[in-house]
Amino acid sequence: MGDEREVGMVERGIMRNERRRRVAFGLSAVALVAANFGCATGRVSNVDAYEDLPMNRVVPYPSQEELRKRAFELVIVDRPAVGIAEGLLERPRAQVRRALEGIAADAGASVIDRSLGELGALRTEGVLGELEGRETEEVTGADYALATRFSKYQYAATWKKPFKMPWQSDDEVASKPGTCDHTATVELDVQLIEVGSNDKVARTFALEHRAEQETKDLDPACTLPPVTLTVLFEKALDEALSCLDLPLGEALAPRGHLTGHRKAPGGDRHIYRITLGSAHGLEPGDTVEIRREQRSMSPTGEETREERVIATGEVTDQVRAQQSWIAADPSKATDGILDGDVVRPVFSEGLLSSLTGPDCDEILTER
Repeated sequence: MGDEREVGMVERGIMRNERRRRVAFGLSAVALVAANFGCATGRVSNVDAYEDLPMNRVVPYPSQEELRKRAFELVIVDRPAVGIAEGLLERPRAQVRRALEGIAADAGASVIDRSLGELGALRTEGVLGELEGRETEEVTGADYALATRFSKYQYAATWKKPFKMPWQSDDEVASKPGTCDHTATVELDVQLIEVGSNDKVARTFALEHRAEQETKDLDPACTLPPVTLTVLFEKALDEALSCLDLPLGEALAPRGHLTGHRKAPGGDRHIYRITLGSAHGLEPGDTVEIRREQRSMSPTGEETREERVIATGEVTDQVRAQQSWIAADPSKATDGILDGDVVRPVFSEGLLSSLTGPDCDEILTER
């Protein structure tokens, strides 16, 4: 009995050592990958122990208003469709508006002026500030407008007679149901408009998608119950609008600034303070882009602002509501990181969505 117990202890010791070896190997592999790709660990035990480093500033430096404003505000506008009965679009418009509100909220933006009529109420064509039912100051307070327009909302069905076997008579075949192929097709444009003294279309997303369903029916008319038809159109719209999650989410992501730089004592690890935090959806481990804003002036005196990515960083475990610290490697930046640089979260499509979701390359085009 004693020998068996001793052998068992030896075996368990060998297994523990093997597990330790595997864990050590795994950690070494993670460290190797992190070193190769410039990733920094997100753990900061004591921010106060890090050394404050002076920074050069961007010119012009962001105003106090720009530093305070981090989340975008937007309104949603329905544009009249051409050749489609308005009554037919009441439910689809409400569905589109709810989906866009959800995307905006998930991205950290705020949808304002929801009190204008019912969800299915029609917005009128025209200058955004002059839309019926909306106060001018409410519209000018928005950064963006999402303007939607349906160009197709169409149902079609085809009937195929049942297959006739060589030994079957025409009467026998006529008693069997045929196959009905039902197709609900939707096409719509979603414009992202920068609201200002001169409204400017920043991006236009064109969505085209169809949902299909097969039924058996003796009647070649292929009549589909209204509830089933509604569900078929909702499916087509849901799948099409899901393709806006990534591009629209990126456009409406919170926009903060970098305001501080510290370095680990006795090490080469650098962390940077940014004006985005948990209130803007940031969590430890998230990736953010550090961007350099470039301003230019047109011959007509209109200022244009563009951004280019100069570095990426990882959100550390030091996250507060309105600020957080990110770890970034300045040696890998394409330009010197400056006080006042723009920071924005990075959105990415999940693996499961990319494998099981709709084919957005076929559904969405940007023009």
